[in-house]
Amino acid sequence: MHLDLVFPPAHDPAMPHSALPLLKAYVERNSSHTVTCHDANQRFFADVLHVPSGGQLAAHRETYAEANHVVPAVLAALRFDAWMKGAFACFGARHDGYGLTMRGLRTPYDRRDPQSVRAFATAAHTPFDALYEELLAQTGPVVGINLSVEDQILPAFRLAHLIRQIHGENSCIIWGGSLLTRLRPVIASELGEFWDHLVTREGETPLLSLLQWLQNEAPVPASEDRILSKPTPAPERAGIVNPYTSRQVTPIEHTGKADFSDYPVHDYFSLTPMLPVLASRKCYWGKCAFCTIHESWDPQARQRSAQSVADDITDLCTTFGIRHFRFVDEAMPPDLLDALLPLIEPEHIAFEIYAIAERRFTDAGFVARMGRSGCRQAYFGLESADEGALVALGKKINQHRHYGRIFQSCAAAGIHVYTYTLFGFPGSSDLAEQRTVDYLINEPAIHTATISSFVAVTGSPFALDNADRLTHNLRMTEDFESVTIGLHGQDLALKANSAAAAAVDVVYAARPDLALSAILNDEMRFSLSDRFGSAFAAAAVSSGHLDIDAITREGDETMKHERIARSLDA
Repeated sequence: MHLDLVFPPAHDPAMPHSALPLLKAYVERNSSHTVTCHDANQRFFADVLHVPSGGQLAAHRETYAEANHVVPAVLAALRFDAWMKGAFACFGARHDGYGLTMRGLRTPYDRRDPQSVRAFATAAHTPFDALYEELLAQTGPVVGINLSVEDQILPAFRLAHLIRQIHGENSCIIWGGSLLTRLRPVIASELGEFWDHLVTREGETPLLSLLQWLQNEAPVPASEDRILSKPTPAPERAGIVNPYTSRQVTPIEHTGKADFSDYPVHDYFSLTPMLPVLASRKCYWGKCAFCTIHESWDPQARQRSAQSVADDITDLCTTFGIRHFRFVDEAMPPDLLDALLPLIEPEHIAFEIYAIAERRFTDAGFVARMGRSGCRQAYFGLESADEGALVALGKKINQHRHYGRIFQSCAAAGIHVYTYTLFGFPGSSDLAEQRTVDYLINEPAIHTATISSFVAVTGSPFALDNADRLTHNLRMTEDFESVTIGLHGQDLALKANSAAAAAVDVVYAARPDLALSAILNDEMRFSLSDRFGSAFAAAAVSSGHLDIDAITREGDETMKHERIARSLDA
């Protein structure tokens, strides 16, 4: 059997997403089935940016590469950003009611309303139809669709509708992905005409079992509950709180060695081409009160061997000539990273990680080895600079007294410190949030500060503990539409948005270097850190050659739009 796997728009197009290359590699290694991956997201952005005919991506890369000092390089990065934003504005002008950014898609349809999703999917015409006409000419009737982020919802369901139109009763539509896992109850009960099988959590073993069953090779194991197939009745008006029931676990040794052979890996929209690598699955902490991301994985934290991860990196370097990588683990286990460093240092790569600001990173020698082995950016879930707030947030693994040692060691090792902070959580006091603001302002070893507002999401420990105060109207979103706290029923979203917006104003006014780093996307910061050091933004700001007021305004606008302006019921 041949399976076509599609990654639909709209998602960050700066590098390939790793899910489908991992699925392709696993299925083809372990069966005679064949798989072709189609990154419709990359094709969509290439069309919007007119890359096939214009060659502007190459021109921007050349200009950036020729910049030998930090200020010209930052200006080249900002011009690259402006080029993309100009093309996105033209897309909006051509399609009334639509808007596009690197990480967002705005449409006249409400992606959270199943009826609106159906209306978009079955509309007479959408801006994605020319792309899909070309794509579907290359695919067969068995198609897997990955749903990872909310901005993919409308284009993904349009794709499913068109597959049905072309292949009719011969079509077989399989859905998977992290967002599909978290929204499965709604999709199963409200939008059944757009799917034949839903695969939740990690897809490798259930997908292969499903293909073998479809080919009459073997029955699906009785214990496999990550697959929902028709004609099994979908749950009627299923609730969405805590839908995570599967106990199946994919052995970690069966994953890895992603196959990017179907991908134009050098044609993604970053100044330096890069690829994702996965070394572990599921957050090894997984106890934060506000988070459900770890529930998209199978219910056990697992690590690959350091040698297998190093072998993957060597293969990718050899095959594609790319030497910049992002470890896309939810949280990179420090012990695994420590074992991996001497294996990858001879490759002379640059890489970035997601990490927890916990005590094992206080070892200055370990952090120095990270820098020598090529770590150039580390994303730390800081959340708060107050010990009491960290306990309320379920982030007891973080301890404020360690932050300075961790971040200063990273800065000394040439590692750009990116911090996530969270404002408006009910257990975090005004004093705690002021401490966080003060810490961001006064710690020069913090190079990027993302300031987010708390949103209650389904399945999180906070949501489960406060179920009687939350309302979710079976919509295509993890966010609760109604959340109130306290004796007077204070609106939680309004409080959180106000606190976070005020923090953005204060922090970026005091630290324009943080405003500059907020404007640049992840890949730009990574590349600039690799070339000019972890504190490149501070160096550029202090040069006197940048418009600081304009940078502060744009940093404010960027952060408030991307991290704070989420409405629970709009």
